[in-house]
Amino acid sequence: MLRLFKNPRKVMVQMGAAAAASLSFMIMGMVRAWSSPGMPSLVESNAVPLSESDVSWISSIPPLASLVGSLIAGPCLTYIGRRRTLMLISIPYSIGFLLIGFATHSSMLYIGRILDGAMIGFSAPSAQIFIGECSSPRVRGALGAFTAIFLSLGILITYVIGAFVPWNVLAWILSAFPALLFGAMYMMPETPTWLLSRNREEEAKKALQFLRGSHTDVTGEFERLKANMAKGANSQQIQPKDLLKGSVLKPLLLSMALMLLQQFSGINSIIYFTVFIFQKAGSTMDKNLSTIIVGIVQLLATIASMFLVDRAGRRLLLLISGIVMSISLAALGAFFYMLEIYGSDVQQTLGWLPLASLLLFIIAYSSGYANVPFLIMGELFPAKFRSILGSLASCFNLLCTFTIVRSFSDMNKTMGEYGTFWFYMW
Repeated sequence: MLRLFKNPRKVMVQMGAAAAASLSFMIMGMVRAWSSPGMPSLVESNAVPLSESDVSWISSIPPLASLVGSLIAGPCLTYIGRRRTLMLISIPYSIGFLLIGFATHSSMLYIGRILDGAMIGFSAPSAQIFIGECSSPRVRGALGAFTAIFLSLGILITYVIGAFVPWNVLAWILSAFPALLFGAMYMMPETPTWLLSRNREEEAKKALQFLRGSHTDVTGEFERLKANMAKGANSQQIQPKDLLKGSVLKPLLLSMALMLLQQFSGINSIIYFTVFIFQKAGSTMDKNLSTIIVGIVQLLATIASMFLVDRAGRRLLLLISGIVMSISLAALGAFFYMLEIYGSDVQQTLGWLPLASLLLFIIAYSSGYANVPFLIMGELFPAKFRSILGSLASCFNLLCTFTIVRSFSDMNKTMGEYGTFWFYMW
């Protein structure tokens, strides 16, 4: 990350391209976070009659829809390009939010959330590939971190707006943000790699020159890019049996194990239901203010983690992150346990504990489990299998996300809030 600040002028255009593509992650954060202030407001208003099952499904269905979107994204990225894919997904994103905002029946909420969820499946590979192909090797890792920062920014924006407006107005306001993505990507070139794959060499060189700056000689980099493209085109196709080799299967299983631990820490249950958690805790601080503070800390912790991840070992970060997350979840579970036994007296004496526990959890999560599982994907997966293994790991991650968010309400009813957070602790 520090490389961006050594000579920012040389990478200014690349930073702009990374920021433009990362706007799709900001909107992704908005989709995830809408249910936190939106669902309590919707249920309270009774504007759309919903059962408990509806509330749970409407909140949790985007990750499931993302699986479908991620499967369709590949052909779109190949045939219409990275830039146009990112431009086009802005339209369904807006339609999804508008359907939610104008909903008069639960079916409109379902369709809106499914549409926005499917676009999440497009956003992740589209933005990451676009940034990777537009960035020079020395700043690629730092620019790739923009997606996590913009994701946290989208969550924070939603928390802030949702604290002051009802669920439908929140959705209407969020429907305008995809226009930023469309406009920003309209001003960017297509990636040189995709243009070369379509045999458009002259356009590819112009795009590379634009991204590197007019005073940079791109001849050498362009020739290396062409050579890599030719080498990739001549490589043998992957056979299904190749995926069962130890050198391929072990990194995949390790990545999936980390994804499982990441999601079963309950991070997305907390993001999707932050307002609900503070509402149930009945803490002395306003639930919306507490939620906004969580969003601010998440954004700051995400930015700080970008400087930390290359200075500390991956294993150490995961170890410390996991221990601190467990401690914070144990404390949050203990609060709800005491609340059930002793009642409102606990809220008066320990009303600060839910917020403190969640802030500690968010800081610990952002320092390790938020980024390291994805970094390990890029570092351990063999280059030849990176695309297919990355897709498999990402699909598994989305499936885990859906499972944990969908089960949150049922776990609360069966195990109590304290049992749910103690389950996440392990």
